[in-house]
This record gives sequence, C-alpha cells and structure tokens, in this order.
Amino acid sequence: MAMASEREKCVTGIEGLDNILGGGIPTKNIVLVTGTPGTGKTALAFEFLVRGAIGGENGVLITTVEAKSKLLENIPPLVFYDEKALGKRLTIMTLRDLLDEAGISSGKVDEPVMDMLITMLEKLVSSTKAKRLVIDSIDTILPDRKNERLNTYFLTKLSEMLHGQGTTAILVSKAASADSGIGSVVDGIIQMSNLERKGDLLRTMQVPKMKGAAHSRAKFVIDLTTAGVLVTTLLKGGI
Repeated sequence: MAMASEREKCVTGIEGLDNILGGGIPTKNIVLVTGTPGTGKTALAFEFLVRGAIGGENGVLITTVEAKSKLLENIPPLVFYDEKALGKRLTIMTLRDLLDEAGISSGKVDEPVMDMLITMLEKLVSSTKAKRLVIDSIDTILPDRKNERLNTYFLTKLSEMLHGQGTTAILVSKAASADSGIGSVVDGIIQMSNLERKGDLLRTMQVPKMKGAAHSRAKFVIDLTTAGVLVTTLLKGGI
C-alpha cells in the first residue's frame, strides 16, 4: 500500500510553534486559537501574519473589535515589524468596513448574510493574493454559540473558499472551547491559557488538535517579547 504524501506546511515563523507542529500548520487548514483574555491570542495571530509577510506571503487581518491603530498599540511591539516595508503584504480591515462594502447592515445573521460575507472575504483574499488570513475575533461573526447549525454552515463555507484560494487561516476566539461545536469543525486548535505558579500567572499553549500534522500535545509556556512569541517547556515541578 502506498504511503500518503506528507502535507505541505505553512511555516508560521514562530519557531517554538513550528517545532510543536512538526514544521508548521498544514496548508489550507483553519485553526482556532482560543483562550481567555490576556493569554496572547492576538499577539500569536499577528506574528503569524508578519512572519508570513517577511517570507513573501501576503496576509489579511479582519479585526472585528478594534481599529487598526488600537490593535497595533495593544500588542507587544515586534522589532522585526516594519509597517512601511510590509504594508503592501499586510491588509488590515475592520469587520464593519467589510460589511459596509457588502451592504450588510447590523441585524439578524442568517445563511444569506453568511454567504454575502464569504463572498466579500473571497474577493478580498483573491485581490490581495493572501496566503494567510486572521479573523480576530470569530466570536463577533458567530455571536450565538448555541446556533451550531449556522456556525457549522459558515465555517464549512469559509473552509471551502480558503481551500480553493490555497489560504491558511487563524480564527481567534475567547468563547469557543476545544470541545465545542466550533472546535469540532475547524482543522486545528491552539489552546491558550493562564497557569498560576508560585503566585504568578504563566501564559501557556497547547495543541490538542491539528489535522494533517504529527504534533506534540504537551503544554508549553510562552512569553510575549519584542522578538516575538517565545516557547519553552513547562517544568512539571514547583507549582
């Protein structure tokens, strides 16, 4: 029996994460980065885009809560991020701008609205030739976590569209859990959390799911620095 060929990898550029994933995120996967506030989700997702841009891959960030200026002010500054130099490779838009372009007003979210949003995202990804997409956060687009049918509909359509474009995506969430309906639909999950140790809070990262990759499921400590997200082994003693 012929062995299945190894999946092409989207190298995140975050060394510790790429090591955990055996080389990177399998290309065209949709990955949920989830965790409570302050655990480093946005910093991780933004670095994923910046590292891609440095490597020649265009990226798109849809921010659903913060304006671009506020988002850049609120994440740790990266010494390797040059907004002027990378501006042509990084497109940052608010969800409101995207909805306005699609003619979608605030109100009930249903399948036709989801279809219009997917169409706008496809046009944006195609026009920018984006190989990396981040939506921060997906909670705003899928506000009703109890409507699993609609959530599944949107994520399935999004996955199909991005697969056709050859684009790898990170969806940031503070609400979705690894065992939620959303968690079962996405291709991968990166769980961010806080761990109390000796009166301090350590940021941790764990990958419970990543289709197409032989990955570590261990929990690691992360630190947000000007050099990017640093990943170290979590020592078991001394809690």
